Amino acid sequence: MTNAVAQLRAATDLTMDEVIGIRALPDAVRTPDVGYALGVIHGAAAALRATPREMLEDLDLLTAPART
Repeated sequence: MTNAVAQLRAATDLTMDEVIGIRALPDAVRTPDVGYALGVIHGAAAALRATPREMLEDLDLLTAPART
């Protein structure tokens, strides 16, 4: 899960809230790896019977860690 979130953060300048809430990502960031990462997040959330936002929030992955 952390790899999927890290990959999405690296691929776009959108927040995780925006990434999981958007219906279609911009063409510039729509790659197979980004699609796979989104699939991992949505699949895991479905398995947990939660929304992607709820799951990421529970795992403390919704917001990026503070940069040092």
